[in-house]
Amino acid sequence: MYPGSMKKLPRFAGLLARKNILLLTIIVFAASLSVRLYKLDSQTLECEELYTIPAATGHQYVYLSRESNAPANYIPLTTSEYRKLFAPEPGLGLGAVRSVLKRNVHLPLYFYLMHYWIGWFGISEWILRFPSAFLGALTAVMIFALGRELFSLFIGLVSSILLAFSPEEIYFSQQARMYPLLVLLVVSSTYVLFLAARRSTNSWLYFLYASISIAGLYTHYEYVFCLAAQTAYLWIGSSQGRQNRSRWLTTQLIITAAFVPWILISVAQKTTSPEILAWVNGSLTANLVLTEIATKIARLISVPELPLGWLSAVITLVLLIVGVVALASDRAKLFLLSSWIAFPIAGILVMDTFLGTRAISITRYWMVIAPALYLLIGVGVERIKRRTIQIALIAALGGSLLAAGLLTAQGKLRAKPDRHKEMAQFVDSQISGSGSQVVLTEGLNSIPLALGYYAQREMNILRNKWLSDQLRQRSFSDFAPEATQILLLASGQSRAGKLLEGNGFRLVGRPVTYGHVVITKYVLDRDQHAPLPPNGEIIAP
Repeated sequence: MYPGSMKKLPRFAGLLARKNILLLTIIVFAASLSVRLYKLDSQTLECEELYTIPAATGHQYVYLSRESNAPANYIPLTTSEYRKLFAPEPGLGLGAVRSVLKRNVHLPLYFYLMHYWIGWFGISEWILRFPSAFLGALTAVMIFALGRELFSLFIGLVSSILLAFSPEEIYFSQQARMYPLLVLLVVSSTYVLFLAARRSTNSWLYFLYASISIAGLYTHYEYVFCLAAQTAYLWIGSSQGRQNRSRWLTTQLIITAAFVPWILISVAQKTTSPEILAWVNGSLTANLVLTEIATKIARLISVPELPLGWLSAVITLVLLIVGVVALASDRAKLFLLSSWIAFPIAGILVMDTFLGTRAISITRYWMVIAPALYLLIGVGVERIKRRTIQIALIAALGGSLLAAGLLTAQGKLRAKPDRHKEMAQFVDSQISGSGSQVVLTEGLNSIPLALGYYAQREMNILRNKWLSDQLRQRSFSDFAPEATQILLLASGQSRAGKLLEGNGFRLVGRPVTYGHVVITKYVLDRDQHAPLPPNGEIIAP
């Protein structure tokens, strides 16, 4: 060996290690993105996704009975008018997007991003969902980096495999909503938090942490609970905050000050928020809470629906417990991961109690705790001493999750609940295009949006909530003067049937159901001899 070669070996080894880590990172990202792009547009847009489009283009789509000074004539009345809600218009910029969200309960960052995305690329199902798929894949990369920073390369890899292939993660990464962005920001801010602990004199890390945290707060209200967990870790669970008191106090004051403007908007929403949240109302019980905690965590870390799926739930739960026990000697990290799980759950329960809702039962609100669960499982796997058992466990869990994830993308497992495309095609088959046929929708705002997005025929659409308010001053015939047949599309228990019967219409045939939407047909009483269809279902006249 030539002189001086011994000095070069450590440097070469470090370079080789960095190349291997870069290669692993690329593999994690490519695998995560590939499974998220698989069958990306094979299932119909859900109601939440349909809301994304008009909100991002700056078009008002929500009607609120409690809203003061609402225009009396504001409501789209035809499918072509609903299609206009999807199209970007000159003059409708981010200010218009913000105005839409002021009448809703959502925060603006994701819709700001989608405003430009839709303007550049359009509103096809694939295009709408691609940002979520990309952000979900980035989250797998970030948890890989976080696992390495907190523990080891092995734990980072295990946690990234779980996040990459989890069917629940894939489900929401194939949805045009803000949840993949939210989870990405939570993981990223946690990563920067630990980088700042190791490089406490680097001011740019504090600036980066503040920027990511502000972005998180402007993405979803749940980020508040994750930020609270990080704050508790800084000042209670570790000495990191006390060691750099002035830097962290300044950082947190900047974060708080940046969010104050939207807090004022949220306070102004108090009057209309009960009406917006009405679809998720319900009381909480201890049994419900315990059941939801058990089932939601099981869905996040395993696939109990598959044959022998209970075995994957038991294995991952045991690994989770082993991970918690293993971290007993590292109380700071255990405090952070435990807070990361406990604070969002407690926060949702507090909000449910305060608002009289049951958001605790909605899976998407649980997504922020998933990375902490995966990290703890990774710790549990690493505690197993025999490498062959570790590899077998990773292969078994990763393989079952991947299979379930692909089935989820196909709609064969944890399928998306809405069938808006089929619903619109059926309505198309029932409508001839004459003014005598009217569609009346009741329930979620997504129903008329779905008709605007998927239906091919031009049709007149009335929304029951708006119509009921207008009937206090005007008659039904003012809105449907030529109507002799009405298709009622309702989500949930319908009250519109009585309204139609009170205005001279009668029910014919049997209802047809598409997802959460039930379709029934009413005809004017003067057409009382209209024949019933042979199979009892509603048919075109």
